[in-house]
Amino acid sequence: MKTIVINVGKEVLTGKTVNTNLTTIARKLQTIGIDVTRSFIIDDVKQEYFSILDIVDEDLVIFTGGLGPTIDDITRETVLEYYKCETYLNKEVLQTIQGYFDRIGKIKRDTNDKQALFPIDSTVLKNDRGTAPGLFFKTNNKIIVLLPGPPYENEPMMDEVIQLLKQEIKIVLYTDGFKLVGTGESWMEHELKGFYELYPNVNIAPYAGSGEIKYVFTSNSEEDLEETMSAFYSKFSEFIYGSLQDTLEGVVVDMLAQEKKTISTVESCTGGLLAGRITAVSGSSSVFSEGLITYSNEAKMKYLNIAEKTLKQHGAVSEECAHEMVANLQKSTGADICVSITGIAGPTGGSDEKPVGLVYFGISYLGNIKVYKQIFNGDREKVRDRSTVFALNLVRKELADAKNFY
Repeated sequence: MKTIVINVGKEVLTGKTVNTNLTTIARKLQTIGIDVTRSFIIDDVKQEYFSILDIVDEDLVIFTGGLGPTIDDITRETVLEYYKCETYLNKEVLQTIQGYFDRIGKIKRDTNDKQALFPIDSTVLKNDRGTAPGLFFKTNNKIIVLLPGPPYENEPMMDEVIQLLKQEIKIVLYTDGFKLVGTGESWMEHELKGFYELYPNVNIAPYAGSGEIKYVFTSNSEEDLEETMSAFYSKFSEFIYGSLQDTLEGVVVDMLAQEKKTISTVESCTGGLLAGRITAVSGSSSVFSEGLITYSNEAKMKYLNIAEKTLKQHGAVSEECAHEMVANLQKSTGADICVSITGIAGPTGGSDEKPVGLVYFGISYLGNIKVYKQIFNGDREKVRDRSTVFALNLVRKELADAKNFY
């Protein structure tokens, strides 16, 4: 199925907004065997729409943006005018929009009514995160999809689009996958040379995140899918922490709960990101003891009794400090497993001896303390995110190794 994605909005054209919608849409379409053929970015000008639609020969046309209530949001009415669609106002959608405004205590304007304009025999795409519903309809032997521009609204609505497309193309596809941590995409792709060719009936798509990689497997044969995933697991099991639905912090919390262990954290450069990831998991209160943020040297001495001598001789970002932080945390909290993080997130504060991205991790478990040194690339946000992922994976590996050992 040939597909075109048309992103609408001056904010995208001028670079004020990054076009992440194309990436999201393309990746989700790939899971059902559809590739994007072309993509365009156009301004909120009626003639721009008409010019693009005049040259479209794709079977699937997806618009993003321009579905709001303002005067420059003209996607819905312009596309419907171009295809000469017979339209109606959807009362249920009007009620939903009214309910949205009632909940937030604001008055609905008449301009919002155009968001309930739909062609006959179309499908309303619910928008649970905004007022602009999407639209799915067929005309001129094409499937037309209209989605809102904000990625926060767009992404979950694409899941419904995928289900509707699967019904249209009448192909049964099976999708599954793994999430990996502790390895890089370039290393993985080197190790996968020749692997893809062994399983031609299975599409394998990698998606790299901050410190994690997701591999999605899609095939029209459930047997081929299972065979490929089994081979992949055998090859990379040391890095696989879960399925596509899992999160690293969720897996760690589950492991702690199963082993009836508690965890405490002390963080410097990550500023509580590790504790935040853990406590974001429902049920984490049964395993998370307490977390400290000792950002300054004074805080490290005050709350953890870090020796002033350690800080003067070795500095806060050092193996010695990370060791002392986690040892003293374990003494004060009594948690089964403790983690310390101290580093230089940047962009300032680095030196030749201690560059930006240098992070030390301490972990105490089963009476043993280990300290790890890492240097992460990227800006401040990436260093902090990658440090958090690395720490979570340290906990996962310690728990897994201990379980296997005993």
